[in-house]
Amino acid sequence: MPNTFTVNLYPVPTDGGTDERLTVSTSVVQFATTWYDEDTKFVFVDVQGADIMVTFDGSDPSASNGHKFASGFRGFWSARQADAAKMIRAGGTDAAVQASPFTV
Repeated sequence: MPNTFTVNLYPVPTDGGTDERLTVSTSVVQFATTWYDEDTKFVFVDVQGADIMVTFDGSDPSASNGHKFASGFRGFWSARQADAAKMIRAGGTDAAVQASPFTV
C-alpha cells in the first residue's frame, strides 16, 4: 500500500475571534490583515446576495480573470488563502462575503 498523508479537520471557532463582513462591489476588496490572530488556521467563507470573482495570485479579479464563486458558496479556506484573496462582484449586483476565523 502506498504512503498517504491524511489530515482530519476538526475546526473550532478561534477563541476571541470576530467575523469580518465585506461588501463586494465594483472595486477590488480584500480581508483586513489584522482581523484574526496567529491561532487562526482556517476561515469559513459565505458568499451572499450575488456571484463574485476571486483571485489568489496577486492579480486583480475582473469579469475575465479569476474564479467565480456563486452566491450561496460556503466553505473553508486556509488562512493564507483568505489573506491572498482579492474579490470583485461578477455582475451588476453587489455581494456580501461573511468570514469567520477557525482553528483546530
